[in-house]
Amino acid sequence: MTMLQLYKRSQHFVFITISVLIILLSCQSLAFARGQTNGDLPSKADVQNQLDTLNKQKDLSAQDKLVQQDLIDTLATLEKIERVKEETVQLRQKVAQALLNAQIDQQRKSLEGNTVLQDTLQKQRDYVTANSNRLEHQLQLLQEAVNSKRLTLTEKTAQEAISPDETARIQANPLVKQELDINHQLSQRLIVATENGNMLMQQNIKVKNWLDRALQSERNIKEQIAVLKGSLLLSRILYQQQQTLPSADELEDMTNRIADLRLEQFEINQQRDALFQSDAFVDKLEEGHTSEVNDEVHDALLQVVEMRRELLDQLNKQLGNQLMMAINLQVNQQQLMSVSKNLKAILTQQIFWVNSNRPMDWDWLKAFPQTLKEQFSAMKITVNWQKAWPAVFIAFLAGLPLLLIAGLIRWRLKWLKAYQQKLAAAVGSLRNDSQLNTPKAILIDLIRALPVCLIILALGLILLTMQLNISDLLWAFSKKLAMFWLVFGLCWKVLEKEGVAIRHFGMPAQLTSHWRRQIVRISLALLPLHFWSVVAELSPLNLMDDVLGQAVIFLNLLVITLLVWPLCRESWRDKESHGIRLVTVTILSIIPVALMVLTATGYFYTTLRLAGRWIETVYLVIIWNLLYQTVLRGLSVAARRIAWRRALARRQNLVKEGAEGAEPQEEPTIALEQINQQTLRITMLLMLALFGVMFWAIWSDLITVFSYLDSITLWHYNGSEAGAAVVKSVTMGSLLFAIIAAMVAWALIRNLPGLLEVLVLSRLNMRQGASYAITTILNYVIIAVGAMTVFGSLGVSWDKLQWLAAALSVGLGFGLQEIFGNFVSGLIILFERPVRIGDTVTIGTYSGTVSKIRIRATTITDFDRKEVIIPNKAFVTERLINWSLSDTTTRLVIRLGVAYGSDLEKVKRVLLQAAMEHPKVMHDPEPAVFFTTFGASTLDHELRLYVRELRDRSHTVDELNRAIDRLCRENDINIAFNQLEVHLHNAKGDEVTEVKRDLNGGDLAPTAS
Repeated sequence: MTMLQLYKRSQHFVFITISVLIILLSCQSLAFARGQTNGDLPSKADVQNQLDTLNKQKDLSAQDKLVQQDLIDTLATLEKIERVKEETVQLRQKVAQALLNAQIDQQRKSLEGNTVLQDTLQKQRDYVTANSNRLEHQLQLLQEAVNSKRLTLTEKTAQEAISPDETARIQANPLVKQELDINHQLSQRLIVATENGNMLMQQNIKVKNWLDRALQSERNIKEQIAVLKGSLLLSRILYQQQQTLPSADELEDMTNRIADLRLEQFEINQQRDALFQSDAFVDKLEEGHTSEVNDEVHDALLQVVEMRRELLDQLNKQLGNQLMMAINLQVNQQQLMSVSKNLKAILTQQIFWVNSNRPMDWDWLKAFPQTLKEQFSAMKITVNWQKAWPAVFIAFLAGLPLLLIAGLIRWRLKWLKAYQQKLAAAVGSLRNDSQLNTPKAILIDLIRALPVCLIILALGLILLTMQLNISDLLWAFSKKLAMFWLVFGLCWKVLEKEGVAIRHFGMPAQLTSHWRRQIVRISLALLPLHFWSVVAELSPLNLMDDVLGQAVIFLNLLVITLLVWPLCRESWRDKESHGIRLVTVTILSIIPVALMVLTATGYFYTTLRLAGRWIETVYLVIIWNLLYQTVLRGLSVAARRIAWRRALARRQNLVKEGAEGAEPQEEPTIALEQINQQTLRITMLLMLALFGVMFWAIWSDLITVFSYLDSITLWHYNGSEAGAAVVKSVTMGSLLFAIIAAMVAWALIRNLPGLLEVLVLSRLNMRQGASYAITTILNYVIIAVGAMTVFGSLGVSWDKLQWLAAALSVGLGFGLQEIFGNFVSGLIILFERPVRIGDTVTIGTYSGTVSKIRIRATTITDFDRKEVIIPNKAFVTERLINWSLSDTTTRLVIRLGVAYGSDLEKVKRVLLQAAMEHPKVMHDPEPAVFFTTFGASTLDHELRLYVRELRDRSHTVDELNRAIDRLCRENDINIAFNQLEVHLHNAKGDEVTEVKRDLNGGDLAPTAS
């Protein structure tokens, strides 16, 4: 068979396949229509399944895309074949080329036939959809008929209970009338229960239909995402699916209703049990009414009780039906919400990561004028004037309270300003200043900014009721605009001349004027971003062809970037800026640049969703900064009040002692550095916690979109689950989690031990060494947990790390023996604690105070303030003297030699007196004096005493030596010392006579030497 014959046969095969498929579908449609005509109605489930199948067959875009991809691959293969020039393989390549050409023609014919097939499937799907709607309508009519019949029977039963066959005379009996009224109430309750049951049935049908459609959408959307990934068609399909999701507000919470039904059914059963013995019940009713009861009344009461039993039975049955339907409805609602939540999460993830518009490339720029013209021609705003005017009047009445409040604020504006000036005048006065002055002033600024916000809301309410096709959009934008004005209007009021920023926070007037100008520029630049972010939330389908919005937002973000970056540069130049503030300002400045890139690449919807959250984050930063400055001023006022009260207390003490003093003067403002640093840390911690909670509230709904990163696989690794070997994957989400875990561990290592020391350990009255050991061990734990978390996220599990650790331990144990020995010794020091921070130790020839204990070595600061680095191993293997390990009490020995002939008892008494009078000398054990030896020229004594602290040794020795010298002089005790007599002789052997002269040169009396 030649390749030409094969090619022709493949063409015939394509045509025959398409024709047979169309004929089969037509026959299927005719058979289905004939079955409907003959009255052979399929079940709703069959119709729903058939509709699902047709929906999958109808959506040939996925098949077209696969065929197109095959066509592209085939053409690429042909190009490779044409580049092969060797004669030995040309024949084989020609055969393959002919076969590929036949496949190309077949694929092209398939693409052409798909259009006809898609039209046929569309018509069949429309027919099946209409038939499904007709079946639902018939089911609705049948259910309404059943409900009507049930209600008619109930009303008949109630009518029989209202009008029994008793005579009017018997009905006039008070006891019978009372029981008949109870039956009448039960009959009304039966009617209400029947109506409620009918309503529950209708709700069940509606929720079941919603659930079937949600399940159908969930099945279809996964296939469409897998095939149309990354195309604009997928974004349009996702937006349409998102609009059809049921809202949770449309579903009624059945928990309380089920509980009420159970309680009501329990009460009905109790009443039925009470009527189980009719005669006994009637006899109990007749007690106390013997004069009004006869045989006829007794029989009438028995009939009333029997009727009541029947009513209670029917009511119990209706309540049981209601309870069953309520439970079924609750189950369906829970399943519907679960499916809807899952579907919403899938749609949110996919929509966020799919480009909604064409990229802003050269083709986009060339087509921009024509596309913009088409967009303007498609814009239409319609008004239903018949419903608009009455609605406007109602809306005006609804918005009238807002306008009245705005007018009242404008009327009392002068009084508000005067009160604010009064608060500003009290700032700095110790008697009149208060921590509430600043919150009151800010509240007044907030009230002053409210009128415009209320007017905007009133206008939005009016536009909402005008029946415009964009009324919902305008109302949502009015709410955003009101919030926008409230925040920036408040900032404008706070930064005005002689406002809160100047009078309360002490900001320079020049700086506040600069910020006011920046606020005006940034606020005007944010308005277009506000509007299109509302469009993205309410009608994302309108964004797909919105070239105007794409261009405006791109330019708008460029302007915002030019306005925000100077503020970021100023923050970095300010040396007093806090690190957290710098990070926050930098991130807020980088976001507009990132949004510009997203807009240019076609992720217009993603840009607007992120922009809306970015604007709300800017609001949060502004409000948080204002609150933080208010708290700091409150702490400053508190510190100034404490200082002033201490000054008053000192003056009162002077007055009590008889000293005269002037009126205490107001002290100058205390600098912020003088406020308690611990209070500032706690305040900052609480403020950061508040910021974190609010930040999470803003961004929490977009956190789920990052789970899309789990679908991007980076590499695979072998793992095990339940003892079985499996292949696991490391995704982009795992990599991002590992980076975040490393950053969190780094932040904890730097901050958590110090924060723990300030907030917890400092309050436990622990020694310095114990707190240092705890924080160091905590550092090691954080490093270990962080490393295991990071490596585990990247596929390096602990079972692999432990073998690596074992190999490293063996291999490095020989080469790095000393380092590992010092590391283990450091752990021993931290746990066994023979040496602690602050201890005074002597090891070898070194003595000093332990200042640092690290992994490899310990630092000792000697008494010359030199830092000596000693390996940890020396503290474990060598002899160590710790002067303050368990007891800081040490003994001092002071030696003294007195002259021969001194009174030894007096010497002992003088030494003991000097020791006992010293405040730092311990009395238990008592000081002791010992006469030790007879020296060459002295009688040697030792004074032995004890001091509590090491730091007292030198001072105690110095002060005792001075006291002993003073007491010895006072008691005529000679402190012996070595004396040397020198005799000089001349050559004749005569002694030399020393002649003393005065300073003026005169001779003095000669002295023999």
